[in-house]
Amino acid sequence: MNASASPDSRAVSADAAPQSIGAATRRGWRNLLRPHARNLGLALTLAAVLALLGALRPRYLSPENAIVVALQMSFIGITAIGTTFLIISGSIDLSIGSLFALVGVTAAVLARVIPPGAALAVGVILGGCVGWINGALAWRIKLSPLIITRGSMSIIRGIVLLATGGYSIRGVPEEFAHAGQARLWGVPSPILIFLLFALAAHIVLSRTTVGRHVLALGANQAACEAVGIRVRRLRLGVFFANGVIVGVAGALAASRFGSASPSFGVGMELDVITAVILGGVAFTGGEGSIPGVVLAVALLGVINSGLVALGIDADYAEVVKGAALIGAVSLDQFSHEARERFRKLLAMRERG
Repeated sequence: MNASASPDSRAVSADAAPQSIGAATRRGWRNLLRPHARNLGLALTLAAVLALLGALRPRYLSPENAIVVALQMSFIGITAIGTTFLIISGSIDLSIGSLFALVGVTAAVLARVIPPGAALAVGVILGGCVGWINGALAWRIKLSPLIITRGSMSIIRGIVLLATGGYSIRGVPEEFAHAGQARLWGVPSPILIFLLFALAAHIVLSRTTVGRHVLALGANQAACEAVGIRVRRLRLGVFFANGVIVGVAGALAASRFGSASPSFGVGMELDVITAVILGGVAFTGGEGSIPGVVLAVALLGVINSGLVALGIDADYAEVVKGAALIGAVSLDQFSHEARERFRKLLAMRERG
């Protein structure tokens, strides 16, 4: 067969081989980089913002200031881990800010009468229970979690204000502050806990069966039920886990400040949801990653603190967060429409 091939055809084949290999290599690189393109964009944007702040305010990039900025964003970051799983699974929780306050106030009050460690543990358990209740209501009533948790947000905030009379909880034992004010290698515990949670969540979401089920649940609940996934248990489990994570953040914040204010967590849900959506989590569910959310949390934290460092009115940070949320949701929608058009085009080609 080779002997019958003409010299010209062999030459064409020889020339085509490098081209096909080069094309395959380019396709391979595109397939490899496509899932990480958004994260790369966030990382480059973060680097550009840091470079600009460093040029305008050189002290901003000092290690001491980096610790302060990371500490400020750590509570949002911890809470965003739970919200990431919720939105990927096709749900949402607008009560996280109110729950953050409820846990903090409860832990601070209990620390006066029981050991501080037990008070913190009760706060975390309370967060998990409230999260489970939100999930159970959303499942049983068959209403959008958006509506259920919007109601929970008002109820929980009202309970906090009634229980405290609108005053901060002070006079807690000094031991209560140990967990939130501890340092390891000079790094405050909230930062370390945020990084630990992020690493654990990334492993669960990308390497375990539970993570695959959460992604599948957000993509198509009916298909999950058809293949035997226990959808009810999984959805309630995600709500419970989100409540526990919010509980950890709330208890840790109360411990960090040595007190708890009924205004804890006001507006927190906007910060958290903005970070999650900006980090590449599809608002419709079924898609997202923890590294992207971590980068988005860092970017928003740097922007907020950078505006303050530059002497710009902090209210502009609200404008930036609102614009970022609208932009991220719009980008998610446009990407979804582009994917749908591509799928239809492939289907038409296969039929043709």
